[in-house]
Amino acid sequence: MAVELATLTDSFLPEVVDLIFKNYQDKSHSCGLSKEDRKQLFYHLSQLLGAELVERSLHLLDRYSFIYYYSKNNRKQCVAELHKGTLYYRVIPGNNYCKCDFFQSHVLQLPSGVLYHDLPRDITTTLDGWSDASRVSYTCPHVLALKLHQLLQHPAEQAVADEEFRALRSSIYLD
Repeated sequence: MAVELATLTDSFLPEVVDLIFKNYQDKSHSCGLSKEDRKQLFYHLSQLLGAELVERSLHLLDRYSFIYYYSKNNRKQCVAELHKGTLYYRVIPGNNYCKCDFFQSHVLQLPSGVLYHDLPRDITTTLDGWSDASRVSYTCPHVLALKLHQLLQHPAEQAVADEEFRALRSSIYLD
């Protein structure tokens, strides 16, 4: 029964997370989010996704810059870049995918030999500092930080040429 309940919960988790964001987005558009609303949002997300993931996402929100790239000819498609100095992550808003080690290892559950077959044997891809409860996750801090950024802050947007936009978008999936 416990396995069935866990499987059932996992299948509804994306919908519940999206519903939470939609509810707070509706509230944000109508009257703005108060400090108490934000605390409730973080509490609800922590209950569903784990406090550690939410805390790390909030840390990224505070420390990283977010830029949203659009094609000059098609504003419906977007690539978001989270960056701090020379370190950056690119994700597509609305998609639950990231190239980061955490997403590959803990969301997709890929063994390190499959993803990083060319690494020397003495290098590991396990992430230090994460609790055992965080070893399996619905998403990564980058994707969650992007969703929070879209809800809580005004995005910096940049229109780019179609060719540059295609290169940005394809870089998300290339190793």
